[in-house]
Amino acid sequence: MLSRLQAVNQMLTPVGEQVILVEFEGAGDYANCSAVLDAETLKVLAKGWAFNSEKEVEFIPDVDGKIAVPPETLQIDPSDRREDYVQRGSFLYDKINKTDVFTESVKCDVVRAFPFEDCPFMVQRIIVAQAAKVYQRSYVGSPQLDAFAQEERDEAGADALDAESDVDDYNILDNADLSYLNRRTYRPGM
Repeated sequence: MLSRLQAVNQMLTPVGEQVILVEFEGAGDYANCSAVLDAETLKVLAKGWAFNSEKEVEFIPDVDGKIAVPPETLQIDPSDRREDYVQRGSFLYDKINKTDVFTESVKCDVVRAFPFEDCPFMVQRIIVAQAAKVYQRSYVGSPQLDAFAQEERDEAGADALDAESDVDDYNILDNADLSYLNRRTYRPGM
Protein backbone atom coordinates (compact mmCIF):
# COMPACT_ATOMS: atom_id res chain seq x y z
CA MET A 1 0.00 0.00 0.00
CA LEU A 2 1.21 3.46 -0.87
CA SER A 3 0.97 6.46 1.39
CA ARG A 4 -0.08 9.80 -0.04
CA LEU A 5 3.51 11.06 0.36
CA GLN A 6 4.89 8.08 -1.58
CA ALA A 7 2.36 8.72 -4.35
CA VAL A 8 3.32 12.39 -4.59
CA ASN A 9 7.01 11.47 -4.74
CA GLN A 10 6.29 8.95 -7.54
CA MET A 11 4.69 11.81 -9.44
CA LEU A 12 7.62 14.18 -8.87
CA THR A 13 10.56 11.85 -9.54
CA PRO A 14 9.93 11.23 -13.28
CA VAL A 15 9.88 14.97 -13.99
CA GLY A 16 13.19 15.56 -12.19
CA GLU A 17 11.79 17.25 -9.08
CA GLN A 18 13.17 16.59 -5.62
CA VAL A 19 11.29 14.18 -3.41
CA ILE A 20 9.34 15.60 -0.50
CA LEU A 21 10.23 14.24 2.93
CA VAL A 22 7.27 15.56 4.92
CA GLU A 23 3.68 16.19 3.90
CA PHE A 24 3.01 19.91 3.86
CA GLU A 25 -0.33 21.22 2.64
CA GLY A 26 1.00 24.64 1.64
CA ALA A 27 1.77 25.85 -1.84
CA GLY A 28 4.25 24.30 -4.19
CA ASP A 29 4.88 20.88 -5.62
CA TYR A 30 3.14 18.95 -2.85
CA ALA A 31 -0.06 20.98 -3.18
CA ASN A 32 -0.04 20.70 -6.99
CA CYS A 33 0.59 16.95 -6.96
CA SER A 34 -1.94 16.44 -4.19
CA ALA A 35 -4.67 18.21 -6.16
CA VAL A 36 -3.91 16.17 -9.28
CA LEU A 37 -3.84 12.95 -7.22
CA ASP A 38 -7.28 13.70 -5.74
CA ALA A 39 -8.80 14.45 -9.15
CA GLU A 40 -7.34 11.34 -10.75
CA THR A 41 -8.42 9.18 -7.80
CA LEU A 42 -12.04 10.16 -8.42
CA LYS A 43 -11.70 9.56 -12.18
CA VAL A 44 -10.27 6.09 -11.72
CA LEU A 45 -12.73 5.11 -8.98
CA ALA A 46 -15.73 6.34 -11.01
CA LYS A 47 -15.18 3.44 -13.41
CA GLY A 48 -16.25 1.07 -10.66
CA TRP A 49 -14.00 -1.64 -9.24
CA ALA A 50 -14.83 -4.69 -7.15
CA PHE A 51 -13.76 -2.95 -3.92
CA ASN A 52 -15.85 0.21 -4.41
CA SER A 53 -18.97 -1.22 -6.07
CA GLU A 54 -21.95 -2.57 -4.18
CA LYS A 55 -25.02 -4.29 -5.59
CA GLU A 56 -28.55 -3.89 -4.28
CA VAL A 57 -27.91 -1.30 -1.57
CA GLU A 58 -31.20 -0.50 0.11
CA PHE A 59 -32.14 3.16 0.41
CA ILE A 60 -34.96 4.15 2.75
CA PRO A 61 -36.93 7.40 2.32
CA ASP A 62 -36.82 9.94 5.14
CA VAL A 63 -39.95 11.38 6.76
CA ASP A 64 -40.47 13.67 3.75
CA GLY A 65 -40.22 10.73 1.33
CA LYS A 66 -36.83 11.82 -0.02
CA ILE A 67 -33.86 9.52 -0.39
CA ALA A 68 -30.54 11.19 0.32
CA VAL A 69 -27.63 9.94 -1.78
CA PRO A 70 -24.48 9.54 0.37
CA PRO A 71 -21.83 12.17 -0.50
CA GLU A 72 -19.20 9.54 -1.38
CA THR A 73 -21.41 8.17 -4.18
CA LEU A 74 -19.86 8.42 -7.65
CA GLN A 75 -22.54 6.45 -9.51
CA ILE A 76 -25.97 5.19 -8.58
CA ASP A 77 -28.19 2.98 -10.69
CA PRO A 78 -31.37 1.10 -9.77
CA SER A 79 -30.86 -2.64 -9.30
CA ASP A 80 -34.20 -3.31 -10.99
CA ARG A 81 -33.71 -2.49 -14.68
CA ARG A 82 -37.40 -1.54 -15.00
CA GLU A 83 -36.78 1.46 -12.74
CA ASP A 84 -35.03 4.67 -13.76
CA TYR A 85 -33.54 6.60 -10.83
CA VAL A 86 -30.84 9.25 -11.07
CA GLN A 87 -29.10 11.55 -8.64
CA ARG A 88 -30.32 15.14 -8.68
CA GLY A 89 -28.48 17.31 -6.23
CA SER A 90 -28.07 15.15 -3.16
CA PHE A 91 -31.30 13.19 -3.58
CA LEU A 92 -32.55 10.32 -5.70
CA TYR A 93 -35.02 11.21 -8.45
CA ASP A 94 -37.50 8.87 -10.18
CA LYS A 95 -37.44 9.76 -13.89
CA ILE A 96 -40.39 7.54 -14.77
CA ASN A 97 -42.77 9.04 -12.20
CA LYS A 98 -41.07 12.48 -12.34
CA THR A 99 -40.70 12.87 -8.59
CA ASP A 100 -38.11 12.86 -5.84
CA VAL A 101 -40.62 11.57 -3.28
CA PHE A 102 -40.61 7.82 -2.62
CA THR A 103 -43.18 5.82 -0.66
CA GLU A 104 -41.01 2.74 -0.14
CA SER A 105 -37.37 1.75 -0.06
CA VAL A 106 -35.46 1.16 -3.30
CA LYS A 107 -32.39 -0.91 -4.13
CA CYS A 108 -29.59 0.53 -6.18
CA ASP A 109 -26.14 -0.47 -7.37
CA VAL A 110 -23.60 2.04 -6.08
CA VAL A 111 -20.02 3.02 -6.91
CA ARG A 112 -18.36 4.82 -4.01
CA ALA A 113 -15.37 7.14 -3.67
CA PHE A 114 -12.60 6.37 -1.21
CA PRO A 115 -9.50 8.28 -0.15
CA PHE A 116 -6.39 7.29 -2.10
CA GLU A 117 -4.91 5.57 0.96
CA ASP A 118 -7.93 3.22 1.23
CA CYS A 119 -7.62 1.89 -2.32
CA PRO A 120 -6.00 -1.49 -3.09
CA PHE A 121 -2.38 -1.35 -4.23
CA MET A 122 -3.08 -2.19 -7.89
CA VAL A 123 -5.66 0.56 -8.12
CA GLN A 124 -3.27 2.95 -6.37
CA ARG A 125 -0.69 2.16 -9.05
CA ILE A 126 -3.04 3.12 -11.88
CA ILE A 127 -4.08 6.28 -10.01
CA VAL A 128 -0.46 7.34 -9.48
CA ALA A 129 0.49 6.52 -13.08
CA GLN A 130 -2.45 8.54 -14.41
CA ALA A 131 -1.76 11.39 -11.97
CA ALA A 132 1.94 11.45 -12.93
CA LYS A 133 0.96 11.68 -16.59
CA VAL A 134 -1.46 14.55 -15.94
CA TYR A 135 1.03 16.35 -13.67
CA GLN A 136 3.81 16.02 -16.27
CA ARG A 137 1.56 17.33 -19.05
CA SER A 138 0.32 20.22 -16.93
CA TYR A 139 3.57 21.40 -15.35
CA VAL A 140 6.42 20.15 -17.59
CA GLY A 141 4.98 19.34 -21.01
CA SER A 142 7.79 17.10 -22.28
CA PRO A 143 6.85 14.69 -25.11
CA GLN A 144 9.58 12.25 -24.02
CA LEU A 145 8.36 12.21 -20.43
CA ASP A 146 4.80 11.90 -21.69
CA ALA A 147 5.71 8.73 -23.59
CA PHE A 148 7.33 7.27 -20.46
CA ALA A 149 4.31 8.21 -18.34
CA GLN A 150 1.95 6.62 -20.88
CA GLU A 151 3.97 3.39 -20.84
CA GLU A 152 3.84 3.28 -17.04
CA ARG A 153 0.12 4.03 -17.09
CA ASP A 154 -0.54 1.24 -19.61
CA GLU A 155 1.40 -1.28 -17.53
CA ALA A 156 -0.32 -0.23 -14.30
CA GLY A 157 -3.71 -0.38 -16.04
CA ALA A 158 -3.11 -3.89 -17.34
CA ASP A 159 -1.95 -5.07 -13.91
CA ALA A 160 -4.96 -3.46 -12.23
CA LEU A 161 -7.42 -5.09 -14.65
CA ASP A 162 -5.69 -8.45 -14.16
CA ALA A 163 -5.96 -8.12 -10.38
CA GLU A 164 -9.59 -6.99 -10.72
CA SER A 165 -10.50 -10.09 -12.71
CA ASP A 166 -8.93 -12.28 -10.00
CA VAL A 167 -10.73 -10.48 -7.16
CA ASP A 168 -14.14 -10.28 -8.79
CA ASP A 169 -14.01 -13.80 -10.30
CA TYR A 170 -15.20 -12.72 -13.72
CA ASN A 171 -16.47 -15.47 -15.97
CA ILE A 172 -17.67 -15.04 -19.53
CA LEU A 173 -20.54 -17.46 -18.87
CA ASP A 174 -21.90 -15.22 -16.08
CA ASN A 175 -22.58 -12.45 -18.61
CA ALA A 176 -26.32 -12.15 -19.30
CA ASP A 177 -25.59 -10.98 -22.84
CA LEU A 178 -23.81 -14.27 -23.54
CA SER A 179 -26.27 -16.58 -21.82
CA TYR A 180 -27.09 -18.18 -25.16
CA LEU A 181 -23.69 -19.92 -24.97
CA ASN A 182 -25.06 -22.12 -22.18
CA ARG A 183 -27.54 -23.78 -24.57
CA ARG A 184 -26.77 -27.30 -25.56
CA THR A 185 -27.23 -28.34 -29.11
CA TYR A 186 -28.03 -31.99 -29.63
CA ARG A 187 -27.50 -33.47 -33.01
CA PRO A 188 -28.67 -36.92 -34.02
CA GLY A 189 -25.87 -39.43 -34.21
CA MET A 190 -23.58 -37.68 -31.72
